[in-house]
Amino acid sequence: MNHLELDQRLREWDEIEILQSKSRKNIKDFDGNELLLEEGSTIPRMQNKYFFDRGPIFISKHHRFAKMPVHNHDFVEINYVYSGTCKQIINGEEVVLKQGQLCILDKDVPHGIETLEQNDILINIIMKKETFSSSFFTRLAKTGIVSEFLLSVATDDQFHDKYILFHSQDNSNLHYVIKNMICEFLDPIEYSTEMINSYILVMFTELMRVFQHDKNYDNIRSFDGHINIIDLLSYIENNYRDTSLQDMAKQFNFNSNYLGNMLKEKTGRTFTQLVQTQRLIRAGELVKNTNKTMVEVAHKVGYENVSFFYHKFKKFFGETPNQLRKKS
Repeated sequence: MNHLELDQRLREWDEIEILQSKSRKNIKDFDGNELLLEEGSTIPRMQNKYFFDRGPIFISKHHRFAKMPVHNHDFVEINYVYSGTCKQIINGEEVVLKQGQLCILDKDVPHGIETLEQNDILINIIMKKETFSSSFFTRLAKTGIVSEFLLSVATDDQFHDKYILFHSQDNSNLHYVIKNMICEFLDPIEYSTEMINSYILVMFTELMRVFQHDKNYDNIRSFDGHINIIDLLSYIENNYRDTSLQDMAKQFNFNSNYLGNMLKEKTGRTFTQLVQTQRLIRAGELVKNTNKTMVEVAHKVGYENVSFFYHKFKKFFGETPNQLRKKS
């Protein structure tokens, strides 16, 4: 299936949409028991058993022409607006997604979807919580202190509200990847499962780019302009080997004490802790992806004392450099 064929398929009316266009009432997809009102709850729960027979990821088009009642579920749901707009009620709050935007909903959050009309095409990507955690957190958190910070903000701050909205409408790479992933799921061939798993990781990486450039961070005013916390962390990522708090303060025209306090306030870590984290992340990459000796790795990332490097490495990764290299 190519993207043109995908577009045609998504815009076609399926059997449920034909019925819903006439009745304007929600018609259940399966045997009628997918939404159950459990004891002690006032909100029906979507049952897992209908979705994961092909693996931990399920992709479908949301049926148009009828309202989806408020419900919740045990899995993580990703809503991607392929075309048009989508109005949702999430935890009692009205959220409008435009074409190309994406929303990640945590498990157990009550949400409903208002009626989608002909040009409103919503793609549902659902996955088990453990799959989401593995894809979004474990594999991305150790790429640098910038992505680590973004992930902590996305989860600790925004997921308390039970959803993250990504203003991804201008990210052509993301749209291309999602279309490819939908094609693989709707028209599976050899290795489609492996392709979908790979696309999921690329999708989340692109979403971190969107999140980084989204207007989710207050600018921190310097004496001669505007910078934000991402600029500061990026500087540490690029200069971790031999920079100091005084050097960084001079670069951004800050008082060093003020800068140190600001980093601690915004990230929960001191300047020294951020530098150590970036050194160890880079050391892990060198251990896994090069043949450098451990002494060379230690010196490369700024550690002169190799014993100290071994101690810090094991504390950070939970294993020695040699153990990590053998696993890789």
